[in-house]
This record gives sequence, structure tokens and C-alpha cells, in this order.
Amino acid sequence: LDPSYADTFMQVLQLSGNQVVMPSPTLQNLFKNPALNPALARAKAGAHSETEVMAGQQLFVVDTSAIRNPKTHKVVGVLQVAQPISWVNDSLSRLTRQLVLASVVGIVLGALASLVMALRSLRPISRAFQRQREFVADASHELRTPLTLIRTNVEAWLRRASGPNKAYARNIIDEVEQLNRIVGDLTTLALADAKQLPIERQPLELNAMVRDLMTQAEPLAQERGVDLRPELNGGVRVEADPTRVRQLLLILMDNALRHTPSGGLVSVGVVRENGHARITVTDSGEGIPAADLPHIFERFYRADKARNRENGGSGLGLAIAKWIVDAHRGDIAVKSAEGKGTEVEVNLPAMS
Repeated sequence: LDPSYADTFMQVLQLSGNQVVMPSPTLQNLFKNPALNPALARAKAGAHSETEVMAGQQLFVVDTSAIRNPKTHKVVGVLQVAQPISWVNDSLSRLTRQLVLASVVGIVLGALASLVMALRSLRPISRAFQRQREFVADASHELRTPLTLIRTNVEAWLRRASGPNKAYARNIIDEVEQLNRIVGDLTTLALADAKQLPIERQPLELNAMVRDLMTQAEPLAQERGVDLRPELNGGVRVEADPTRVRQLLLILMDNALRHTPSGGLVSVGVVRENGHARITVTDSGEGIPAADLPHIFERFYRADKARNRENGGSGLGLAIAKWIVDAHRGDIAVKSAEGKGTEVEVNLPAMS
């Protein structure tokens, strides 16, 4: 995504009226529209407003907000964000404005304010996703645009920072990376819900793919002290999308390795049975409580609420895995007991 794409929708003004962040020339006339003058006056007085403005044949809603100094609470500038009304629903618009504000506040007022806004942005993502299962595919643009702005601006600040400020900037970048990973998972599910994520089927030999992935995962398993063991039984072929099946296997193997303590075992098996290719990923980890098993394929659900995002993932992996299996007309099931490990079984139609 070209970072300059976001600049066409945003401008930041000092109280004197000087532009700090300028929109692209294609939308200069939009922000110069006299209809926005009352909103600018209200923003300088500390109020927030939304104004509908025409630019060419497109109707925009322009959000005009005051930028305040967090210590003195005085208005130090004005932020205007323009969005085509037809792109996203009101929930996503509010989320986008939060992320854009996080970018501006982080550069103007410092790393700590930006970090707080970045953390706060996770809660609206969760609420919006629960309210709207069929996420619009355009959400990826709306989310990635402000994240790109945050990262670009903070990286520029990092190059000039020293002492504690450098650590603050790195923390912000880490948070943006986590948000980017979540946005990537959300984008996959959004495109899948909108039926805009094609499945490109072709003959695929599962054993060869499993061997390749286990070779790649072996260094991670060794680092965690986990024995990674293949259990392959002859050649098993399916007609499937190699990219999606690879993604499926990586999700299941990553979950197994993450939840298996040092000295434990993770095995990956492939066998042909009753016209189906059966894939099993088994670990000797802590297991999943029976009360949590019915919910593990729900988005953002974590069986272990004590896990943080770094150790516990985004809560979207198994939801993506289930979509991949469903898209290939297969089924996925989990067997687990606390203290006895977990087995995930996937069945896909096998080629004759």
C-alpha cells in the first residue's frame, strides 16, 4: 500500500492556519470548501464536528477535530480527515479516525500518547468484528492506511531520538507490528466473508508439503525444546489451493508448538482413509478445558485468558483455519483434555 494514499484524505493545521500535513493536490479543493469554515472555527474552540462535502462526483464526510496539548489541554491545532461516505460503515469510520489520531498525536505530542492510542485501538477492532461478522473487504485499506502513517512517522522520529525516547519509539513500532498482524488476519477473514478470496485448486501432495514445513519449523522447535516428529504414511494427494493449505498447516503447527512446554512432543501425521486425506497435529501440551472447546473457532477467542497477545496470538488463527477447511469442503475437529495435550484433525477430499 502506497503510504501517500493516506495523505489525500488528511490535513493538519496549526491554529494560525498553516498546514502541517498537506493533502494531495487532487483534494486541495475539498479542504478549501467554504462549507468547512464553521467546522474549523468550532475545532479551534475545542469542539468536534462532521461535515458532508462534494468533491467532483464524490460525496465526502470530513471529520474536523481539535488537537490538544495533553498537559495544558489547550488547543494546538486542527485535524481534518476526509472519507468517501460509501466506503465503510460508521463503526469502521470511528476506528479509522482513532488510528489516524494516534498517528498525529504520536508525532506531535510524543511516544507515550501514541502508544496509548495504539493500545486502545484494539478494543474497537474486537467490538466492531463481533457486531459485524461479514466484514467489508475495503476494511483492509481503512485500517492499513493509518497504521502505515504511524509506522512511517515513528520510524522517522526514531532516527532522531535518543535516550528514553528511543525506547518509547521502539515500543510503538512493536505495537504497530502487532496491529499489522491482526489487520492481516482480519483482512483474510474480511475477504473470505465477502467471497473475494479465491481458492485456486490444483493437485497437491500433502506429505511433501508437510516435510517441507517441518524442516522449516525445526529450528523453532529446537529453540523451545520440543520434539517435532512426522508421521507420514505413503503419498496422499488432494486437489487444493497450495497457499491456503500451507497457511492451514502453519497455523496448526504454530499453535501446537506454542502450547507445548520444553521436553514435549508435537507430531504431524498424514494418512489416506475412506477417500479422505486425514491430517493430524498432536501435541503433549497443557490441553484445552472442556468448557472452551465449543468456542475455539470463534474469532478473538482464547481458551487461556491469562495469555498476552505476544504469547497467545491474535485469537484469529483457528477461525482462519476453519475457513480454509470449509472452503475445501472438508471438516476440522479438536480433541483435548487438560493436562493431556491436544489433537487437531483435518479431513479433506482425497484424489483417486
